[in-house]
Amino acid sequence: MSKLRWGFLSAGGIATSVAGDFQIAGINIQAVGARDLAKANKFADKFNIPNRHQGYEALVNDPEVDVVYVSTPHPWHHQHALLALNAGKHLLLEKPFTINAREAQEIKELAAAKNLFVLEAMWTRFLPAMDAIFEVIDSGILGEIKLVTADHSQYLPHVPRLWEPELGGGALLDLGIYPVSFAVRVLGLPQKMTAKATLTGDKVDETTSIIFEYESGAQATLTTCMSAAGPVTAVVTGTFGRIEIDKSFYNQTSFKVYNQGGEVIQSYHHKIDGIGRQYQGLHLEKCVAAGLIESPIMSATESVEIMKVMDALRAQIGVKYPTE
Repeated sequence: MSKLRWGFLSAGGIATSVAGDFQIAGINIQAVGARDLAKANKFADKFNIPNRHQGYEALVNDPEVDVVYVSTPHPWHHQHALLALNAGKHLLLEKPFTINAREAQEIKELAAAKNLFVLEAMWTRFLPAMDAIFEVIDSGILGEIKLVTADHSQYLPHVPRLWEPELGGGALLDLGIYPVSFAVRVLGLPQKMTAKATLTGDKVDETTSIIFEYESGAQATLTTCMSAAGPVTAVVTGTFGRIEIDKSFYNQTSFKVYNQGGEVIQSYHHKIDGIGRQYQGLHLEKCVAAGLIESPIMSATESVEIMKVMDALRAQIGVKYPTE
């Protein structure tokens, strides 16, 4: 059982998924807060959470909460993150980190000023599969990395939030953040980026294609769409071989490593309990115990830099949100 006491700010669908995985790992969810107390009580009953609060201020000010997990829609991430940090709580903030880099920078600076740990909930980075993938990449067995390709496209016309500008809609921020974050982890921040998109009538992106270019000559080609189901796979290609990551590449999934001649030289199949969102919580607790305020795997500094990339991509495709 973990020593940190968690408070869940919001009791929606993502929070439900995370809470289920946290229970598998023995992470201590002490409190939940929702705008509707009945919703908070229903969530708390489901996961045996003792403290229930109506409203987010009551949640962050609960003296029995050490760290707050924020899972509200991303236009409110900034507001709710500052609320938690100003109450002296460590923070796990759902991805995308914020709507834009300005908001991300403010969160990073406040956390640093208060000596509090903040982590973007890019949960895929902490999965055992990703550990294994980056062991392969870092070993040098693939040679010099030349190409990264990744897709995150789903058929989601039934999710109204994605289609509404007021809620930070569009494929890029909600789905595209996965391939963008993956490419940045493999190759670093791009020297040049190009994006093309098809926008909805409400001016959010329905489909976006991205090319990252690097001084080394490496490139990343990334695609995202919210009106058609894509392969949701990824490939990292080097001069000596490649790694092919199966659907969905950002989940706990399987992969194969091929040499230059196309022969399989390594494969990975490993099952875990739950979806895998518990690993980010365990990582946060380990970092807090070590006295860190930023993660060595997903630092707040990198989250800010990735939001700068997202801002630049949105500027190219012409998506601007009413809250900005």
